[in-house]
Amino acid sequence: YRAIVNPMDVQASGALLWTCVKAVGIWVISVLLAVPEAVFSEVAHIGSLDNSSFAACIPYPQTDELHPKIHSVLIFLVYFLIPLTIISIYYYHIAKTLIKSAHNLPGEYNEHTKKQMETRKRLAKIVLVFVGCFVFCWFPNHILYLYRSFNYKEIDPSLGHMIVTLVARVLSFCNSCVNPFALYLLSESFRKHFNSQLCCGRKSYPERNTSYLLSSSAVRMTSLKSNAKNVVTNSALLNGHSVKQEMAL
Repeated sequence: YRAIVNPMDVQASGALLWTCVKAVGIWVISVLLAVPEAVFSEVAHIGSLDNSSFAACIPYPQTDELHPKIHSVLIFLVYFLIPLTIISIYYYHIAKTLIKSAHNLPGEYNEHTKKQMETRKRLAKIVLVFVGCFVFCWFPNHILYLYRSFNYKEIDPSLGHMIVTLVARVLSFCNSCVNPFALYLLSESFRKHFNSQLCCGRKSYPERNTSYLLSSSAVRMTSLKSNAKNVVTNSALLNGHSVKQEMAL
């Protein structure tokens, strides 16, 4: 979000340190959220409709029927609803900024400007696709867990229930690897460089000229303000080249 909406902030002094601090903070919070399950998990024997039973690790105390309901609701909130809300808000602002900047590009409307507009609109669609992938992959698994926690005490051995369970579980694991595939299908630049790596990086791309670098810097040049009298000089470091672009806004 900061790299796209406020690209100049990323290049500020101390940005790398602050980014590392936030990354470590995310890991610490994630570990703390996992501690309750590590502490309260226990092996329990669960019965099925055909009078058989099996042992399973249950991540909550087995003292009463309220614990599985509380656990399923908290899992749904902490691992799905709250992250989805945060992601949706930030991705909405990312998409809004990209689309707005595409319509407010400075200078005359030429082929270069048209390419920048198309790049920004495409990037806005990509980030929205990521939100959709997150929902599609995780929603079935959470709904199934909520249904189990609130509606029955025994395992349903039916074929339909087993298929739904397997599909929901597979989708949840797919979320860990779906983003690169989505990028490959939606981003021409990502697809080109990925294909080059399939040949062990033997393909070498020619030196990029300034015009190409400017057209590929749509992400970094999106912090545009509707101020008709100011002239802003933005500088970006792309592929080892220092590119300076003056924009009359």
